[in-house]
Amino acid sequence: MHSLNDLRESFHLYAECERCQRSVQLSIEKLIQRLGEDCPITTVRERLRCSNCNIRSQDVRIVFVGPPGKRVVFQYRR
Repeated sequence: MHSLNDLRESFHLYAECERCQRSVQLSIEKLIQRLGEDCPITTVRERLRCSNCNIRSQDVRIVFVGPPGKRVVFQYRR
């Protein structure tokens, strides 16, 4: 998994702020529209900024959810 396109079908992407503990699911489709499907995940990480505390955070979680029609149930808790 190196690009947004690699995540498109079977993954969710979350931005995590270590400072304020905020977690937000990012829309992969919106990121692809804005940055392109070949955009590396590292570029997404570099651009993240917490909208709650305004700190740049480079922590992302990539969560496998399975392909469409065969989604797995996953719940992340801190």
